[in-house]
Amino acid sequence: MENTENFLAVQEGLFEEIRQKLPQHQSLVSVISDMFGLGLDAAYKRIRGDKRLDLDEICALCKRYKVSFDQIMDVKYPHDFDCKYRPINSSVPIEYHDYINSLSENFKKLRHSKESSILLSATDIPVFHLLPHKELRFFKLFTFAHGVYNYKESWEKFISEMSTKEIEDKHKIISRDYELIPSTEIWTESTIDSTLKLIKYYHDISVFPDVELPMLLCEQVLSILNNLESWATKSQKNDCDTPFTLYLSEMEIGNTYILLKNPIGDNCIVKLFTINHLDISDKEFCKEAEDWLTKLSRRSLLLCGGSEKERIQFFNLQRRKVQSVIDSILTHFDTPLE
Repeated sequence: MENTENFLAVQEGLFEEIRQKLPQHQSLVSVISDMFGLGLDAAYKRIRGDKRLDLDEICALCKRYKVSFDQIMDVKYPHDFDCKYRPINSSVPIEYHDYINSLSENFKKLRHSKESSILLSATDIPVFHLLPHKELRFFKLFTFAHGVYNYKESWEKFISEMSTKEIEDKHKIISRDYELIPSTEIWTESTIDSTLKLIKYYHDISVFPDVELPMLLCEQVLSILNNLESWATKSQKNDCDTPFTLYLSEMEIGNTYILLKNPIGDNCIVKLFTINHLDISDKEFCKEAEDWLTKLSRRSLLLCGGSEKERIQFFNLQRRKVQSVIDSILTHFDTPLE
């Protein structure tokens, strides 16, 4: 009896994994029916657990829907866990759309739970702060496609292909959801540096036809800093009354960790480079990531509320960095051609 119950729990878990992967217009029963040439009644019996799946059926389902058999069997190996790697070619619209849709679904789940929150370390400007700034957001994707995937087309063609009404609407939804979720962020003095270096590098290699785009990108970095300072001063996001806490780590952070805390199960996004990342829901890993982020925050400088002197010093330093890049750009375009 116990073995039967265990097997049915595994079968139920497999079907649930597949159900979550299906597009909205597909039903699980029709998928099982079509895949194995079964009638609807026979398919329903397998879904309800009245009929056991055989080994061939399990293997076929795991292979087609990329479900780990170890995961559904709850097999644990010492120090091993399952994670999802999301490599995204940012020059391929469908891949970026899939990424944004996945991010949107994660945020929708967080927004609907009052106990949800976000805890992150930032080695680069977090994607949530980039979303309201179209040119800066797509510039980061453009440089990634150019540098990693050898994208040869122009900036103008890239943004015309990537910036659709659907994707812009999705960006607005994610940005608004983020404003409604309590967050704690740990930045360093060099968090914006990689973005500024990219702007200067692409200016130096003459990707920009004139001064307007690099100047706009710098202005958008300044806008992010202004908004972040406003949130830190009020300890809340905009007019949403959503709690917001900002820390300054005096140590360099090894990587960007974004911990999405949800009562139904935490999820940790480990950034690898620009947009590619590991997506990890293992309980032990998420707990360890939370412990590390919490300890890091305790060793960091609080920039919220009454920490006025430290906050002003930090943001003035960041603005000087941006101004330095602006000065360099203006000097370049003001230099007469020989």
